Formats: sequence, structure tokens, C-alpha cells
Amino acid sequence: MRDFAALLGVEITTVANWRRGLGTVVPRPGTQAILDTAYAQRATADDRTRFEQIVAEGQAAWQARRRGGRKSTPAGPAWSSYDEATGSRALQAEDVRRNDFLRGMLAVSATMLSDEMIAAAADPLDQLPARVGMAHVQRVSAWASVFRSADDSGLPVGDEMVQQVRAVAGYLRMEMPQPLHRAMHEAAGTLFRVVGWAHYDRGNHAAAKASFHAGWHCAEQSDAWWLRAAVLTCLARQAIFLGQADEALTMLGMAGMRPDRLSLLRRADIAAVQARAFGQLGNAVECLRAVEHAEQLFAESRGDDHPDIDHEGFGTYYSDAMLRGDAAQGVFDLAYRRETEVERTVARLRVALTLPDEQIRSRRLGLMQLSALQLRHGDGDEGVLLGRQALGDAVGTGSARIIDGLRVVRQAAEHAQQRQVIGAAELHRDIADLLRAS
Repeated sequence: MRDFAALLGVEITTVANWRRGLGTVVPRPGTQAILDTAYAQRATADDRTRFEQIVAEGQAAWQARRRGGRKSTPAGPAWSSYDEATGSRALQAEDVRRNDFLRGMLAVSATMLSDEMIAAAADPLDQLPARVGMAHVQRVSAWASVFRSADDSGLPVGDEMVQQVRAVAGYLRMEMPQPLHRAMHEAAGTLFRVVGWAHYDRGNHAAAKASFHAGWHCAEQSDAWWLRAAVLTCLARQAIFLGQADEALTMLGMAGMRPDRLSLLRRADIAAVQARAFGQLGNAVECLRAVEHAEQLFAESRGDDHPDIDHEGFGTYYSDAMLRGDAAQGVFDLAYRRETEVERTVARLRVALTLPDEQIRSRRLGLMQLSALQLRHGDGDEGVLLGRQALGDAVGTGSARIIDGLRVVRQAAEHAQQRQVIGAAELHRDIADLLRAS
């Protein structure tokens, strides 16, 4: 998939959307020409037969969706607690689809994962074993790594995780010696955090909270302070998205209550999310103080060899660009609504746009915020260009956060119209069209 995307000059997620058969995804004329040329020059007879079959299946599925209406039904909670999955029976039975999905994810994620991890994640699920061992812990860790990598790359992973959650729930119910008990709960808690984040991004908030709380329980069982902080920070981010800043600050206070057990980098992450909560509350003093604290902790973290930065590759994942994006989101409400710290927020967002494809969703969120700020308070022409890019990237998205970001860009385009920025009215209209179709 990566090579195919490079051939066409598009992002991997664009190819992933085409593979999902989204009726709203239409290649640009130039891309279509490249597709036609590649098909004519490289497709074998078997390829052409398969292509005709896929087109026929896609047309049938599209017509069925039109008859049933454009709106899709949000997926229900994948589970209600860490020891009893409640996903649909149809999803639980589709082992073939799960394996096909894993292979697709691995095509995107392989550059970030070891061969051993890929092999463990791709192994077919078997019946619950008589005993669990470290091999099962490694399998759970592999699932978490693969799903996290795919989710960060923008692939849809919510529904395909049901079987893994059920398997882990079974593992946790089994008797095991204390060292294995701690290792299994740490691996399971990591998977539950990943599952929760995927559901949160899709807007399935009940399922997300259930998964996060399960991860929190596992963190307490394994005495993994890094995991406890990571899960509570995820819960805080979700609370902020839902407009519950006070609850988020309580979660973040709990996340950082033992700073001696956490790396400076982890504490920088917590402080950056605190800035978001204070910004949502309109508390400019505490918001800017939290941003300054986050950036100071990040600067001091260079050379820190605390063991918690090794988990989930956090030492490299939480980069300068990620921190700048987090800090910018912290002060975004102040910059957008009060015209405070606009230039510094714009500068931080520009750094966030350098995030790699492996963190493409975070990069796109930063792109939309930069577009909105420029449309409302800065260079309106650049804001329109960035808004156009954000709109193109969002076609076919399943991310509730991306859709929410587009609404802000649309609102900002209204302000740009009043400033008589060329193209703002058309941008506003096109975003409205996409939002209606989502």
C-alpha cells in the first residue's frame, strides 16, 4: 500500500479510503490519469478480472447504502467491562475479515514494528488456552502496538478489535503467578488504552470510557505508573473534547500525583493537556503557565533515561512537533476567541505540521486549527488554502475529532467572509456540504 501510494503521489490514508469503498472518495483528474495508466501498463489478466469483480461489488454496496440512507449507525460499545465483551455476534465471528484487516494494517505499520511483533499480531486466534504464559503477554503487546500504529496512521480500527478484547478478557480471568499477573495486566491495560483511544476518536464515547477504565484497573493491578498516567491523560483529553474541563483537571491531578514515578516527558504531556483544560475554562493565566511548564519539562527531558519513555515508544513518539501541537491546542481557545497569543500559537502549529505520516491525524488537527486562526485573525488567503487542504484530507473520514475541527474552520470562514477574503464563501459552502454528507 505504501509503494502504491508513493507511485500515485498520494498519502497512504487516501489509498486506505479507496480500499474501504467510500462512495464519497473521488480521485482528482491527475490522480485518475495515473491510475488509468498504471492499470493499462501493469494489470495482468487476473488483476483485470478481480478489478471488474470489485467494481461490481462496490456498485452493489453503494446502491444498498443509498437505499438505506446516507447516515451510518455508530458502532456500539465494544464491551461493558474488562471481563465481559458485549460486541455484536457478527463482528465476533468474522475471523477471516479480522485477519485480512491485520494484513492491511501491517502493510502500513511494518516500518514501525519488529518482525516478531508482526508475527505475533498476525497469528490466528485460538481457543482459550489451559494456561497462559509470556507468549500470550507478548501477543497482547503485539496487538496493542499494531492497532496503535494503524490508528495513528489514520486507519479505522474500532470494529476489528472486538475479538482481541474478548481474548484478553479471557486471559485476565485465568490463574497465573504474580510476575506473569503483573506483566499480563500491563499488556492488557495498554491494549485497552489503545482500544479506548480509537473509540474516542470515532465518537463512541461510552465504549471509550469503558475501555479507558479497564486500562486504569489493569494499571493499578500491575503497579505500572506510566500506564496509569497515560490512561488518565486519555480520559482527560476525552473529557475536554466533551466540554468537561473540570473533570479533566481532576483526572490530570491524579495522573501526576507521583511525579517521582514518571519521566519528565510524561509530565510534559500531562502539563500540555492541563493547558487545554484551563484554556477551555477561559483561565488565561493558568493556561499559559501550564504551557510554559510543559515546554520547560520537555526541554529538561533531553537525555532523561527514565524507563517509562520506552513504553509504547513514548520517547520518540512525543516529539517536539507533538509537544508544540499540544501546546497550541492548549491556547487555541484563547487565541481564536479572545485574539490572545495568536502569533505564538500560529508558530507552534506550523511546527506541528511537520509531524510524520505515522501521526497524520494529529498533523491534520493542527492544520485545521492553523486554518481557522488565519481565517479569523491572520492571513485569510493562507487560511483558505489550508482549509481547502484540510477539507480534501477529511473526505471519507470516520474521525469525530476531524469533523469537529472542520466545523471550527467553517465557523472561521464566516468571519473571513466578513473580511472579504477571496474564496472564504466557497470554502464555507463546501465544508457545509461535506458535513451534511457525513
